[in-house]
This record gives sequence, C-alpha cells and structure tokens, in this order.
Amino acid sequence: MLDDALKIRRAWTEELYKEYDHLVFLYRLRALKPPLILIAEVSSVWGRWHPVTRTITISAALIQQHKWDVVVEILKHEMAHQVASELLGGDHTHGPVFQRACAMLGVAEWAAHASGELPRELPSWRDRRLTGDEERLLRRAEKLLSLAASANEHEALLAMERVRELYARHNLDRLRDKRGAAMVHLLLGRGKRRLDAAESMIGSILVEHFFVKVIFSDTYDAASQSRHKVLEVLGADENVLMAEYVYHFLYRQVHALWDEYKARTGKTVAAKASFITGVLAGFRDKLRRHAAGEGGGAALAQDEQKALVALSGRELEAFVATRHPRLTTRNFGRGQRDAETFHAGQAQGERLTLNKPVSQAPGPRGLALPR
Repeated sequence: MLDDALKIRRAWTEELYKEYDHLVFLYRLRALKPPLILIAEVSSVWGRWHPVTRTITISAALIQQHKWDVVVEILKHEMAHQVASELLGGDHTHGPVFQRACAMLGVAEWAAHASGELPRELPSWRDRRLTGDEERLLRRAEKLLSLAASANEHEALLAMERVRELYARHNLDRLRDKRGAAMVHLLLGRGKRRLDAAESMIGSILVEHFFVKVIFSDTYDAASQSRHKVLEVLGADENVLMAEYVYHFLYRQVHALWDEYKARTGKTVAAKASFITGVLAGFRDKLRRHAAGEGGGAALAQDEQKALVALSGRELEAFVATRHPRLTTRNFGRGQRDAETFHAGQAQGERLTLNKPVSQAPGPRGLALPR
C-alpha cells in the first residue's frame, strides 16, 4: 500500500512539473528557473513558495479534494510569488509586485486577490452573490424555459428564443453602461480521452449563439492519473452558467433521440455520429434563422447585434488572452456521413427546444443555473 501511495505522489509531482513547464512556455517566462516542487501533508495552506530553498509546496489535500484546474490555479499563485521575488525584484508577500506577477501569469481573480494564507475553503465564482439585475434575469429565464415545455411547437420555440433575447439584451445593456462582468472559466467534459461528435458541435453552437468562447483542451485527473479532453467555456459568469445548462441539455437530448431512432429503424452504431450531427445541425440552423429575423423576428435589431458583437468581443477576447496567450485555431473534419441518417437527425433538431427549468438541483449530469 505504501508503494502504491508513493507511486501516486510521484505521478502527481511529475504532472505538476509538466504544468509548470507549460506555464513558463505559455506566458513566455523563460528567465524563470525551475524550483523544487513538493507535495506535502500540510493543513494550514493549499500551497506555499519558499524563496530560500526555492521550493513550491502543494498540499496533498488540495489534489485529493479539488479538480485539477483548481490545483493549477494554486500552482500559478505560487509561481506568481516566485516571479515577484526572482524576476520583479520585490518581496514574496501579497503586495503590488505580487499582483503584477499574477497579471503576468493570468492567475484567476479569486486566487490573485487572496490576502495572507489561502483559506481552507476555496472560493468559487458560483458562490458570488448575484446582483438584482442578475437575479431577475435568471428568474425570467427560468419561467420562460418552463413554458418552453409546451406541446405547441410554435409556443415552445418562441419561449426558447425569448430566453436568448433576454440574455442578448442583458449583455448589451451591461456593456453599453460599462458595467464590468465577472469573467470566469468552466471545464465541461465526459472524462474521456477524446471529444465525441456531439461535444465538438455543441461547443460551436455555444460560441455562435450563447455569448461565450469555447477552447478545446485537456485536463489531468489525479484520481486515475490520466488526462482527458474537455471544453473550456469562458465568459461572463451568467453566460457561462447558461452555456453549461445548454451543453448538458443538448448532450442528453441528442443521445435520447438517437436511442429512439435506433430502436425505430434498426440503425447500427456506425450511423450514430451522422444522426447526432444532423440533430445539432438542425438545432443550430433554427437558431441562425431566428437570429436573421426569419419566422418571428430577430432577438435584436441588426445595429444592436453588431454593437453586442463588437463590445462583448473585446471584453471576452481580453479575458481569453490572459488564460490562453498562445491560442491557435484548427478546423475539425466532418468525416464521412450517412446522408439518410443525417437528414433524419436534422429534422429532429429542427423541432428541438430548450425546455427544462434552469434552477433544478445539481445532479450527475451537471449543475444548471442556480437559485
């Protein structure tokens, strides 16, 4: 048992060194010399930088109790202390030099503004107290998505599109009034070594229609000592919450629709990707038609849409640049399709609407918009 525990600690330590090297490359900190990285049983802090011994210590409990993106954020926090003391010529306390180092490393706001030792309970952007406007937005969205369960397809579509209009106007008003948003990131995935067809296409729908940026990335799972693919969703917190809800809703729906289609037609699993891609293509095309003003009017006038894209684009791109300063893009091939199955799925997607209340309790399929 002791040998197994040592092997696990060694695997975690190796992964931390890889993350350190990646962050040095990502933020162009070639002058930063690697420290000794230790995992220790410490009870008072999640991490610590020791300038004399040049050691970064990470709490074993942090790795055991939190997801890897949180562990990396604490590593970045400690690296910021190292940058402050070794590159910027300041002390390693939480002063102005440290905050400058945090900006250089794109440290998340909750980690950059820690004063003194990090708290035992790590803060989450989900715990932020909502403003009155945000509360009203979520309540109205909840009511509309409940109405979207209507058996009348036209009523359901109008309810769904009204939610998108609410979010569009909320974002436009906030940006025009120069009210800053809490910019956050969230990892979504199924714990697999590759993203499936549904996840890739849902990511593109979120970017096009739900005011967020999506990065295809990977993360480490400390429990299994393996890496898996994720979608990193970035944006204003209320938009990320809505995007999370849409991701889980669509992923669940397309697989349920496939199960029904397969049972009805006898199609094999070879046709699954074509059908799911068709469903999501139909859903996306419906959103595009509404945004263009076909069949009921666009959520925003054209000049308002242009203003929203321009204003939100600058704000979001600035945040993305802090987390992904070397971001590159690539195209995903569509692969071969079963045309008949694709068109059958496309017809299903045309009828798909978001029809779940957004304040449902968290479950194994992910957290929806909270109360």
